[in-house]
Amino acid sequence: MIPPPIGVGVQSDCVRAEPVIYKTLEESPEEVNLIRAYAGDRPTWRTPAHPWRVDPRFKLTGVPTLVRWDGENVKGRLEDHQAHLPHLILPLLSPTPTT
Repeated sequence: MIPPPIGVGVQSDCVRAEPVIYKTLEESPEEVNLIRAYAGDRPTWRTPAHPWRVDPRFKLTGVPTLVRWDGENVKGRLEDHQAHLPHLILPLLSPTPTT
């Protein structure tokens, strides 16, 4: 499966959130590593057995989802309906985010 080009998301939430996420990351004073992963086309993502939906490390319910990891521990996350809001992204990037 070939991922879509930058700026083309599976869902409108991705298209709306992507530029906000990148802009907020660029403006953040924190050093951040962003891993962008393709969830598949809409039918693939909507499958209840999608690996990222059922994997206990991820438990994704929507895309895009931003997850802050510290080692193997999730330190914070923003779900699909939150991932486009800079005022929520910035605290997630801070050294001590909350879940």
